[in-house]
Amino acid sequence: MKSISKISHFKITPYIILFISILFSISGQLLMKHTMTHTNEGLFTWVFIQQLTLAVSVYCLGIVNWILALRSVKLSIAYPLTSLNYVGILFGSYYFFNEVITLTRIAGVITIFLGVLLVVIPLKKSL
Repeated sequence: MKSISKISHFKITPYIILFISILFSISGQLLMKHTMTHTNEGLFTWVFIQQLTLAVSVYCLGIVNWILALRSVKLSIAYPLTSLNYVGILFGSYYFFNEVITLTRIAGVITIFLGVLLVVIPLKKSL
């Protein structure tokens, strides 16, 4: 009996790294939004600089993971997967910032998700 790794050349680890990159990117963007909406005391205060540094650092972790994922994942697959950022930002904005999710936005997110599936799911070649 063949093991799963011998049956397929698909390796899961680079895709985990890619999804971690997407999560860091979403988190960094949401932290940047949080930082910029809570600047009542003004820009360049100590608290503001700390929050902005955290947000940019988290976002940079996404970039580092992106670079690592590109070592193994085809760019033509990896880049469309980053459109999942739209989904995460939409739901994160709703949850953290009480932004409204309209039916049009939901339709857009579903369209993006289906488009990503069409790009990522390999088609079987006919003989």
